[in-house]
Amino acid sequence: MFQNHLWVHKNTLFLRLKPTDIAMECTQWIKHARSNGVLSVRWAFDFTSWKPNESEIIKASRSIQSEEKERIGRFVYGKDAKASLIGRLMMRKYVSLCTGIPYNEINFARDGSGKPFLTNDSNNQELVPIFNVSHQGNFTVLAGEFGRKGDMKLGVDVMKLEYSGGKGIGDFFRIMSRQFSKNEWDNIRKAGKDTLMQMQKDESMLKMFCRNWCLKESYVKATGTGITVDLQSISFRIPSEVLSANHISKDSAVFLNGVAMNEWIFEESLVNDEHCVAVAIFRKEKNQSDLGNEIFKHIDLDELLSGSIPVSAEDRTFCEDFISKEEKPS
Repeated sequence: MFQNHLWVHKNTLFLRLKPTDIAMECTQWIKHARSNGVLSVRWAFDFTSWKPNESEIIKASRSIQSEEKERIGRFVYGKDAKASLIGRLMMRKYVSLCTGIPYNEINFARDGSGKPFLTNDSNNQELVPIFNVSHQGNFTVLAGEFGRKGDMKLGVDVMKLEYSGGKGIGDFFRIMSRQFSKNEWDNIRKAGKDTLMQMQKDESMLKMFCRNWCLKESYVKATGTGITVDLQSISFRIPSEVLSANHISKDSAVFLNGVAMNEWIFEESLVNDEHCVAVAIFRKEKNQSDLGNEIFKHIDLDELLSGSIPVSAEDRTFCEDFISKEEKPS
């Protein structure tokens, strides 16, 4: 359906612009993305299961920009360094497949909120890749769509369905009380009402808590505001009780200061039994039914580095430091 919509739009563009080769140039990226099957992308990488050897780190580190490598090198723990490195590789792979820009010529920068974006000249492309990365728990994820600059916003968040704090779940909820609206807390507590065992009740409520937080994070990442805003003013209504790895739930809705934000759609699913993921998408066009139909695909390092071209020189000091990092706090 998305492809048909773009086909009509492209033909409108052909009629409006002269000569024809200018119009073809303006749709070059979308054609490239369609040929590679990446008009809509959802990727997930289990970085905790990845035990990199020296040759993998050498190749991976040569495939990202020097400032990205420096940023990754500052992480204390290997878990965080791996998550960030995979995120940079995902972005470069995705943009390469979407645009046809040579792998080693792709350049990223960060906006005022720290969100990465593509700085390469888009050559007046009518539609451009819009993407976001998140990592938490065991996974790094990327969500990408094509849209018009300024007309589309996208954010993604992944979260492990667990609580590892020292306090009880009740105390934890009290600490987090200001982060959710009354409606959201009612929904979280309702999730455990049909369970007799306290442990199962806590587990059900925690899963709903994580879903709400994941949705909220995806939304503020898409808007670029981050969690510095009043999170109680952003309230989600979640009709579906259970998520699945094989099905995308798209019935959750967001309200800002009590007003329904109907232009937004939210995808929810599971990456695996222990991780939920949410994608927030805003697009000015009224028809959004052609978005959010991709289940998260699990990919590996070979897929990410396939077709890569070195961006920087080999840095064995970085590699040795990367491999020597303690995986996580003891």
